[in-house]
Amino acid sequence: MIKYLFGLSILLSTQIVVAQVTLTATSFPAANDTVRMSQSNDFNLDYVSTGANFNWDYSSLVATSQYVRQYNPIGFASILIFTTYGPLASSPYRASYFNTTQDLPLDQLSQFLPVTLSDLNQYTKSNNDSITSIGYSISVNGQGVPFKSDTIETRYKLPLNFNDQHFSRGYSFIDLNPIIDVKFKQYRQRHTTVDGWGSLTTPKGTFPVLRIKHEIDEIDSVYQTFFGAGTWFGTPPIARTEYEWFGLNKKEWLLKVIMTNGNVTSVEYQEDYLGLDAGVEEMDLNNMIYPNPVHDFLTIENTTDLESVVVFDLKGKAIAEYASLELQQGQIDMRTFTSGYYLVQMNSKQSSKIVQLIKD
Repeated sequence: MIKYLFGLSILLSTQIVVAQVTLTATSFPAANDTVRMSQSNDFNLDYVSTGANFNWDYSSLVATSQYVRQYNPIGFASILIFTTYGPLASSPYRASYFNTTQDLPLDQLSQFLPVTLSDLNQYTKSNNDSITSIGYSISVNGQGVPFKSDTIETRYKLPLNFNDQHFSRGYSFIDLNPIIDVKFKQYRQRHTTVDGWGSLTTPKGTFPVLRIKHEIDEIDSVYQTFFGAGTWFGTPPIARTEYEWFGLNKKEWLLKVIMTNGNVTSVEYQEDYLGLDAGVEEMDLNNMIYPNPVHDFLTIENTTDLESVVVFDLKGKAIAEYASLELQQGQIDMRTFTSGYYLVQMNSKQSSKIVQLIKD
């Protein structure tokens, strides 16, 4: 009998690998969260196979670069954006956070336009039952302009369990008039399936996960009046599949793979700091500026990594900006600033960080 029980316990221990997990809002990011991601060129691994109690072993992934994903609170946006997505906005558009995105071809368009388009941000609302994309903002000649999505796309329907499915559409219309006669239209369709659960191994470790598959179809159109009569022209339709592996309370996916036309085009995964990025994000940026409170001169360290520093008042208005050449002196003269609270935004090539500052 003892021998039988011992053998049974061994059998059960080899069969029970990992329990299924359920994803709730706590497994997704919130304002002020940051997650370090590694990017890899290991495109030839099998990222498609999946199933119940599946073991995905990607421990061989090798990082070629790293960056930090930052989830910014709405209070750090401009006053116009704050009124559009802040706590006084209508319920569907009260954003939980925003972060940078590359959903629109701003870099390509800017070289043909008489204005500078930059800083494309996506705004997200996180609820207990869903995570939705509610709109964008674009910086036009340095001024942030918000654009709410007319049809709000649901990226995740919560809670998420194995075999769950949902379908969602999104539509955004971006009109830059009267600043410039340029318009964008973006149509998106998303079919999401939780198609696997089990154990994921990456260079960061081994985790119980759900595997989420997004099938996304997107059509973008641009209207312009700079080359002949005003016309709409469409970019090539985008059809891609995104695979995401989510663990419990990890703030973001542990691994994400994007396939376009059947080929892997992007592999990113959470990992500890490897020294592959610009370096600013690894520092405690709150300690890069001092003293705080400041009376006369504000000292900024590690200025070789910063491209600019912008000082905002609490209404979100930029009242001073310092380029990298000015920052080489290591100090900002605050003597002419009135007493009160300010926001200091430090910008590197990889990301930015905002610190609250007191002027006494």
